[in-house]
Amino acid sequence: MRRKTVITCVFALACILSHVAAPAAAEIRGKFSNILVGGFDIKEGVDFPSNYLATLSEELIAQLQEIKKFRQVVREERQSESLPGPAVRLIGTITEFKAGSRAKRYLIGFEAGKTKIKAHIQFVDHATGEVVLRQDVDGKVWIGTFGGESIGATRGLAKEVAKVARRKFF
Repeated sequence: MRRKTVITCVFALACILSHVAAPAAAEIRGKFSNILVGGFDIKEGVDFPSNYLATLSEELIAQLQEIKKFRQVVREERQSESLPGPAVRLIGTITEFKAGSRAKRYLIGFEAGKTKIKAHIQFVDHATGEVVLRQDVDGKVWIGTFGGESIGATRGLAKEVAKVARRKFF
């Protein structure tokens, strides 16, 4: 009898918590029609090549445009006029980087020598400054022509960011 009461209480609590958490996700779905791609910084102690940041920014813009959900995908520093509708701002921090080895990817394969980038991203309501979504994402290169270039991991990371945006906002 006592076990049944405990199970019932746990189930009731889970139902209550799911209803409390659900409106937050529903509130951002369909709310933003534009996205500003802001800068990414690098966590202290992470040896991330500075030229990869520019490539990452370009890849983020390309991948967010490719999902065809936002009216405009704009680089934050180039946004000079008001956007037609509500906007969300994307910012992030590179939290981990493993350079990998193109030679190992080419000669050994099977994910040997893979390049990996991890980032903590935040989507911020442009009008209010409120963080509406936080998530950790990663990108990898483990195969490609002649082993693939390590900088290609920025495309993998950008694809993951675009998937998160599509799933959470639309």
